[in-house]
Order: sequence, then C-alpha cells, then structure tokens
Amino acid sequence: MANSPQAKKRARQAEKRRNHNAGLRSMVRTY
Repeated sequence: MANSPQAKKRARQAEKRRNHNAGLRSMVRTY
C-alpha cells in the first residue's frame, strides 16, 4: 500500500465508489 497522502485519498474514494456501486446493483436486483 502506498502511503502518500494522495494515494490514501485515492484509495478512500475508490472504496466509497465501490460501496456506492454495490448499493446500486442490489437496488437494481430488487426491481
């Protein structure tokens, strides 16, 4: 894991986006 501030910020954003996509996917499944 890179430990530069930019890398940490990027990792956090990627994690948030991944969770968001997972939520959308599960919502689509219910329809």
